[in-house]
Amino acid sequence: MGYTHYWYREKTIDPETYSKIVGDFQKLLPLFKTLDIKLAGGMGDGEPEITDETIWFNGKTSCGHTRANFGIAWPSDEPTKFGVAPDGKEAVDGGWFAGVKLNQRACDGDCSHETFGFKREMGLRDWDKPDENGRYFAFCKTAFKPYDLAVNTCLIIIKHYLGDRIEVSSDGRMKDWQDAMGICENAFGYGKDFTV
Repeated sequence: MGYTHYWYREKTIDPETYSKIVGDFQKLLPLFKTLDIKLAGGMGDGEPEITDETIWFNGKTSCGHTRANFGIAWPSDEPTKFGVAPDGKEAVDGGWFAGVKLNQRACDGDCSHETFGFKREMGLRDWDKPDENGRYFAFCKTAFKPYDLAVNTCLIIIKHYLGDRIEVSSDGRMKDWQDAMGICENAFGYGKDFTV
């Protein structure tokens, strides 16, 4: 249980298309720093891995943000504020049975949650089976922490380049994707037509 994004994708993405995805995402890394989105490697430490074969990152475990007790965070019912809350406690806008609702992306003193991974060649496990369209399931639970915005922008970039070769869905509503859509639209001229 927790705030999650889901996708069904092809097993293999051609190198040229994948390179475009990586290139656009890398262009946003300075913006994420400006927005106080502290990205780390997949386990919450070190550096994100962004290469011609993989995009693998998480939020930073030792982020330095204010400690709070959120339980399982979820976006507020109201429109969310842009960016990241400087103090997570200020973003609390009510609650639900498992934790707090946030009106802005925030963390509880640990910006990491589940690793976002998107490889050019998807590694399959014995139990992975394609859907009726030949695509494979993957997901990332972000708990609406700051790195959620990086996950959203990455998925918008991926969708732009893959089109109907990927299907993206989310626990979030379109209001929760507006920041990422605006960032991609301003940076690359695409994103406003993205839907989940």
